[in-house]
Amino acid sequence: MIKEEFRKLRLKKKYEALRKDGKHLANRHHGSFQCSLFDFHGYYVECWKPMGINLIQWIEVVNRDEIIDSYLQHFKID
Repeated sequence: MIKEEFRKLRLKKKYEALRKDGKHLANRHHGSFQCSLFDFHGYYVECWKPMGINLIQWIEVVNRDEIIDSYLQHFKID
């Protein structure tokens, strides 16, 4: 699925596609949200959940390097 197709999906469909074909890479915290980064069909997708609530609030294609950089501290490279 290309980025443009993914962006047009409703939240529930994005979540279903991400669960089926996405590869979880890392987590980070931003304010009161837990954010998860996924590799999805060769591009990055971020999923936002309020902490303490089992509810996905936002899923979107990552389009800025600064967002990817914020996950780097969570990778262990030997």
